[in-house]
Amino acid sequence: MKILLDVMGGDHCPDEAIKGAVTALGRIEGDIILIGNEQIINEKSKEFFGKEIKQVSSRLSIAHAPDVIENTDIPLEAIKTKKQASMIKGFEMVKNGEGDVLISSGNTGAFMAGGLLLVGRIKGIDRPAITALMPAYNGCVLLIDAGANTNCRPINIEQFAMMGSIYMDKIMHIDNPRVGLLNIGAEETKGTDLTKESILKLKENKKLNFIGNIEGRYVFDGNVDVVVSDGFSGNVALKIAEGVGLLINKMLKEELLKNPITKAATMLLMKPLKSFKKRTDYTEYGGGILMGISKCLVKCHGGAKEKSFVSTIVQAENYVKSNAIAFIKKELDHSDDTNT
Repeated sequence: MKILLDVMGGDHCPDEAIKGAVTALGRIEGDIILIGNEQIINEKSKEFFGKEIKQVSSRLSIAHAPDVIENTDIPLEAIKTKKQASMIKGFEMVKNGEGDVLISSGNTGAFMAGGLLLVGRIKGIDRPAITALMPAYNGCVLLIDAGANTNCRPINIEQFAMMGSIYMDKIMHIDNPRVGLLNIGAEETKGTDLTKESILKLKENKKLNFIGNIEGRYVFDGNVDVVVSDGFSGNVALKIAEGVGLLINKMLKEELLKNPITKAATMLLMKPLKSFKKRTDYTEYGGGILMGISKCLVKCHGGAKEKSFVSTIVQAENYVKSNAIAFIKKELDHSDDTNT
């Protein structure tokens, strides 16, 4: 397996992406191709490891791309004009079969637009959606769509639910995943026109284990496996969840280090505290998979550091191994994407 890693686009690239790639080799079976400016990559490799990338491991190589799409670039304009950018190079390589999956922490809009325009969506999928795997009680929960589509139709919500269910079944090995529709109340009469119409389609779909509407406060209680939403509401929910997680860890740390007594108690509780931090740390759960695209594309957090890159690389390899795209094609290839 060949994993393509755009090392130039994120806030902490290429440093953290290169470190993450090297660390991830111990947790995956495949090879990693670093896409970016070859001179810069080798200079960083010498700084971190004392030698060029090809000497660090035979499983590492470089695909030279001298340009980069910045976060400040307009997505569609960048895709059209920056033909030598690392992200564009990655799209070309994965489309041509030179790699099995592409990972990037670069410009999110460009990544989604490039995936749709340069790689192409699965036939039958009206719009691709981005996933976000989040911690939940006794496991995890998948949010889809986490930000790719702000204006949706009921058919989109239904397809998101189908793809999310396949993800949890084939990648997370959860049999018959429970699907909930993010809404402001459990009653079917609540919500927007979109949610009211979507719930009817979700109930009618016999391939889904649909459990009804789910309020935001119940997303993490362990009673749902897939939370489906339009991209606007989903992204708001995701960012709030990340913020609350960071707040809890920050406040807990302050309380535990408040005085000598709490510091002493903290030493005794170090093991469960580390376990708690790991369970609530979103960087442990990998990146967002752009589902509905004909090739494997994974979006790493823009502020990703080494640990997040490692988690995302491991996740990406599992995504390829699961053959989830083939299952999505099987289930949705013949969908009527003109329905509302």
